[in-house]
Amino acid sequence: MGELLRKILNIAAWIALIIGIILLLLKIFGNSPTELQVITPFLIFGIAKVWEINNNLKDFKHEIRISFKKVRNDINNLHNKFNKK
Repeated sequence: MGELLRKILNIAAWIALIIGIILLLLKIFGNSPTELQVITPFLIFGIAKVWEINNNLKDFKHEIRISFKKVRNDINNLHNKFNKK
């Protein structure tokens, strides 16, 4: 996932949280939006954050996989050096 898309997703999540807080305050103090209208921004925020964590874990797994391949290559090189002697 591109870095720009991650930033957009993060900004959208925080905007949803702010809208949710505003709607919650309106629900408490008067203008009475429906419960669904109050809950929806919080759900969007939660889904966006879970999506962001999932993408970070995918990147982490990829980096770990590359690191293990490098270590395996280094060990194979050492093994080959010792076998030649």
